[in-house]
Amino acid sequence: MTRRPDQDEQLNTLLPSLARLKLRAARAGGGAEAELVALIDEIERIRRELARGRERVAAELARATERTTAISAYARGANAAGRSGRH
Repeated sequence: MTRRPDQDEQLNTLLPSLARLKLRAARAGGGAEAELVALIDEIERIRRELARGRERVAAELARATERTTAISAYARGANAAGRSGRH
């Protein structure tokens, strides 16, 4: 199974590119700079929202894993008790 690159790494590689675009727009001047700055701000906001969403999903997955482990342990205990009671 191949390992996917970490999403944080993917996002963090985009940040220098965004900074370079911002510098290029500043050199170009005019209204394009303001437009680009607004776009970068929007991209940053979306990135933060995605990171928060990813954290929520990871926490829910951890809770589901804990529940599954607990249910499995209960089932093994119940099966062991049932087998020992019959003999």
